Amino acid sequence: MNSKHLFLTMVSAGAVVIAPYLVVAQDWTQTIAPSSFQWQSIACSSNARSLTAAAYDDGYGDGGPIYTSTNFGVTWAISSAPINCSWQSIASSADGTKLVAAVYSDVNNNAGALHTSTNSGANWKAPSTPTNFWSCVASSSNGTLLVASDSGYGDGLIYISANFGRTWNATMAPSDSWAYVAASADGTKLVAADSGYGDGLIYTSTNSGSTWTPTLAPANEWTSVASSADGTRLVAANSGDGDDLIYISTNAGLTWSATEAPTNQWASVTCSADGTLLTAADSGYGDGLIYTSTNAGGTWAPTMAPIEYWTSIASSADGSRLAVTGFPAGIYTWQSTPVLNIAPTNGNLAISWPALSSANGFALEENVDLATTNWVAVTAPLLLNNGMNEVVIPLAHRGQQFYRLRNP
Repeated sequence: MNSKHLFLTMVSAGAVVIAPYLVVAQDWTQTIAPSSFQWQSIACSSNARSLTAAAYDDGYGDGGPIYTSTNFGVTWAISSAPINCSWQSIASSADGTKLVAAVYSDVNNNAGALHTSTNSGANWKAPSTPTNFWSCVASSSNGTLLVASDSGYGDGLIYISANFGRTWNATMAPSDSWAYVAASADGTKLVAADSGYGDGLIYTSTNSGSTWTPTLAPANEWTSVASSADGTRLVAANSGDGDDLIYISTNAGLTWSATEAPTNQWASVTCSADGTLLTAADSGYGDGLIYTSTNAGGTWAPTMAPIEYWTSIASSADGSRLAVTGFPAGIYTWQSTPVLNIAPTNGNLAISWPALSSANGFALEENVDLATTNWVAVTAPLLLNNGMNEVVIPLAHRGQQFYRLRNP
């Protein structure tokens, strides 16, 4: 992964000059994860430093592995999860330590099991759940409440675990051909979408799955849904014989409206914790692109991602990091570049940048000469001011000074 830098210079006369600066921007980067596997699903921690990807197949019909990364995809390691099965879906707790993964079927086409890990994928356990042809799993932010949906080729039910997979119970959701489920951060608000082989509707629950209510979203062949942290903002996409649009709800599913996203064969959608930053990936049977919206679905723009058969996309809580799986693309990552702001204040210099970028590893460094590599961390106190990290540095008696944000 490329580092991101922004250089500023300061002169001793007390004037602030923005020097010629360098921004090492990162477009979509293909990671070194094996591209031979048919990657089906990807999940991430809230800061996206921990990634977990599950493969449906190894290309020879022998099932696939689960891989993990602890550095936003720079390196990957195969986990101890079984490899003789077709993984369909994976979900992660906010800290990346608790994982739940669903098997669609084994190599003999038998119904699969649900697997959990409490140590970031180092060890896995298959709970004594009903075997099903699972379509999707979701998790609360602490990993305690888990949701799993059947594709309709098993019993067609949605199951809930309130104790991180030790026991599972079928909910009162109707037996359907479920395509996708999503959960609010606390696990109380759930949303589930039918693939179109059942009633084609989207259902919501406000009590962790005890009861479910059909929403007014149009019947479609839904492929993916995502929820904001509070469960208020929802986004849903469909493909196939549906209308191939992306819909949003701003009131926990009570009403829905189609966005201006292009008509496509959408494979996956995701959103930031506040529901304002949305990302959608085409399955490759449309234009094969990835689109983003920075205004909760008001407008959409294609990214510079390559045209591929995308399968799944995951977002950090602040939307600044994305990871996507595709076939034969492998696994790609993207990271936005936070911008440094500089302003004189009371004879000092205030340098600020978005606070959430610190959670993603960005730190402020300084140097007196760009010709050297003697960058050191700024030791001035880090303040939080209206969602911005801020460092105040005295201007007096200082010579030329350069500053950068760096994410190794």
